[in-house]
Amino acid sequence: MKEQSLSMDTGSVPLRKKKHRLRYRVAVIGGGSWATAIVKILADNLEHIHWWVREPEIVEGINKYGHNPLYMSSIFFNPKEIKVSTDLRKTLARADYVIIVTPSAFLHDTLAPLKKSKLNRKKIVTAVKGIVPETMQVITDYLRSEFNIPVSNLSIVSGPSHAEEIAQEKFTFLTVASENLELAEVVAKMFTNRYVRTSVSSDIMGVEMAIVLKNIYALGVGIYSGLGYGDNFIAAYISNCVKEMKDFVNQLYPSSRTLADSVYLGDLLVTSYSRFSRNRLFGNMIGHGLSVRIAQLEMNMIAEGYYSCRCVYEINKKYNLKIPIVETIYGVLYEGNNVASEMKRIAESFI
Repeated sequence: MKEQSLSMDTGSVPLRKKKHRLRYRVAVIGGGSWATAIVKILADNLEHIHWWVREPEIVEGINKYGHNPLYMSSIFFNPKEIKVSTDLRKTLARADYVIIVTPSAFLHDTLAPLKKSKLNRKKIVTAVKGIVPETMQVITDYLRSEFNIPVSNLSIVSGPSHAEEIAQEKFTFLTVASENLELAEVVAKMFTNRYVRTSVSSDIMGVEMAIVLKNIYALGVGIYSGLGYGDNFIAAYISNCVKEMKDFVNQLYPSSRTLADSVYLGDLLVTSYSRFSRNRLFGNMIGHGLSVRIAQLEMNMIAEGYYSCRCVYEINKKYNLKIPIVETIYGVLYEGNNVASEMKRIAESFI
């Protein structure tokens, strides 16, 4: 695995003058919190951004008031620089680079109306943090099989990051992973600004599976917290999650990767501990005794770990690798197993 950092002066002025902006033709697909934060990052560096959203009220909010009225409304956009639309084909036609930020649970339905020719000649960047439930595939595998996108045209953007802190311009590290390091470096330039430092990596499959697993493990942190377990135990739990993640990812995708890197361990930690973590919040509700359905209704947001857990469980039937933490959380979420007794049982096996 190759990884390098793009340097950034954290005290420099943002790239706001047009003469300094990059002229790549970029489309962002998705209108949620993370998509809105990504558009904010890109707006520092790009002359124009084409942005597809599902909701007409977002289009109106951006064009009239410079804000997404549904998500991250504190972020201001210059409507002259953001071309927002509900027409997916029109948005894609104007871009060479497509950044997909649709929640994994909705990705298949969002892209299903498209012909393969609409995507397979473009450079695709996925910032989706999950698995496609309909096909039980990680996002890059789905894009390759459904749209014939060559692996050389695929890349991933990953954290550790939360949309809420991007909105506040808090110093953040991102990683762009691709087998095509030239593509990764171009995408990294798009995302690098005064408060975002970006590295590149060739470990696209390892990064993608780590993204999927960290959401499941963070959901488990929430369950334990809801059950009343303390920080001492949570630290031991996360340590065991790291070991399980390392064994699973390395057996699926052998590499010289170091899981202590921020794109692996850092992303797991921020998702596990942050007050902005949807997965931890969802798990906390389960730990407090709410049913899965009620927790989903209460959140009114997508917790990717819920869908990822079922997908990883099904994928592992082919490999039969040891993932006892994932299997325990799956039993709680999908088989109705007793939350307290099952989480206690697995806890007693930790080291």
